[in-house]
Amino acid sequence: MTPAPHEAILAEVKGGNKIAAIKLCREATGMGLAEAKEWVEKLETSPDAALSPVPEAGALSPVADLLFAGEKIAAIKLYREQVKPGAGLKESKKAVEQLEAGLRAQHPEKFSAPAQKSGCTAVLAVLAVLLVVLVWMRF
Repeated sequence: MTPAPHEAILAEVKGGNKIAAIKLCREATGMGLAEAKEWVEKLETSPDAALSPVPEAGALSPVADLLFAGEKIAAIKLYREQVKPGAGLKESKKAVEQLEAGLRAQHPEKFSAPAQKSGCTAVLAVLAVLLVVLVWMRF
């Protein structure tokens, strides 16, 4: 982590805004919620607390490049193979999605594909069509 995000996190901790500090930590490092919370709590007592081991930025660079290109599945596969071997699919997907969220916040101009949205609209459309067909068949 570069000094700027670290100082921003530390400022939030000193200001008593633990939730904001955890959010900044997750965006800057790609940590999970529990890891970020634990580290922020360490900062409360020891401002020089070292980060728990997380993948180096250089190791995440190929994953980030795949995310910028809209290749999320390939990014998850690469994360599992090279960044954190032995990680489960769920854990890897969560880590890559956190990384993607942080990258989208910091560098939205680098993404060639828009963020994926949930399929709720499609599901609602299908249900509406089924409802119309059922009503039509009834009468």
